[in-house]
Amino acid sequence: NETRGVFDSFDGKIDADPNTKALNVFEGKIDIKSINTRNKKRDDHLRTAEFFDAMKYPKGSFKMTKYEDGKIHGDLTLHGVTKPVVLEAKIQAPLQNPMNKKEFMVLQAEGKINRKDFGIGKTFSDAVVGDEVKIEIKLEAYAQ
Repeated sequence: NETRGVFDSFDGKIDADPNTKALNVFEGKIDIKSINTRNKKRDDHLRTAEFFDAMKYPKGSFKMTKYEDGKIHGDLTLHGVTKPVVLEAKIQAPLQNPMNKKEFMVLQAEGKINRKDFGIGKTFSDAVVGDEVKIEIKLEAYAQ
């Protein structure tokens, strides 16, 4: 049974060339307490020390170290643990917003991690909570 969730509060920075689709900077932070799986009881449990420990580790972060061949290599930090992660990326650019005529790009990236590598929910077996967690990033970026 798959549970989907999002982090409602996040911030990030992208530096990209929409014409060449080169990605120079890709980094972001999430507010752990903003986790939202559409189930308050589950979300409250995920914030506890048994899982994300949002009081002790209020932020998660990702910082790209390299982008090549459609792959974003970077360092993911969750629960005070930093590990290298590779995300498959798709960039659509340059695009134009039909309403305001501003140029923008769409970036989609996904990958998988093992929650236990980050010490998240380590007392829970894979039968109760899956070890593999899929990461999906979908965003629109406008020139600044």
